[in-house]
Amino acid sequence: MAKQKDTPSPAKKRELLLQALYQKEISGISNTEVMKQLRERNKKYDLSELNLILKGIKQNKLTIDEIIEQNSKIKLEDIGEIELSILRSIIFEMQKKTVDRSISLSEAIRLAKKYGQDSSYKFINAVLDKFEN
Repeated sequence: MAKQKDTPSPAKKRELLLQALYQKEISGISNTEVMKQLRERNKKYDLSELNLILKGIKQNKLTIDEIIEQNSKIKLEDIGEIELSILRSIIFEMQKKTVDRSISLSEAIRLAKKYGQDSSYKFINAVLDKFEN
């Protein structure tokens, strides 16, 4: 009998999503390939919801990038891949309104402090703070 896979915690799901978006950004591979690799490295997790989120971000990428450009003093092409990936995932989350805005903001800052450049969290906070959805 196959063991049921665990659902990742919201924080773990955001980290896995960040990995997927970052990997897509630097390599240009497809969602399908990214998900295949993520599933290979995270066999204990059910990643079906993550796959849906990744598809949603891809479908709304132009709108999300427009939001980033409107709320940033830095051009989109000059924003680091990690920071861009964090912004895309959190803006998508904020648009869906599945969690409270303050939680999304604090998670974005947590991810930026953990994975981004030294002052990334300040930039991400400033962009998200200006974004009213």
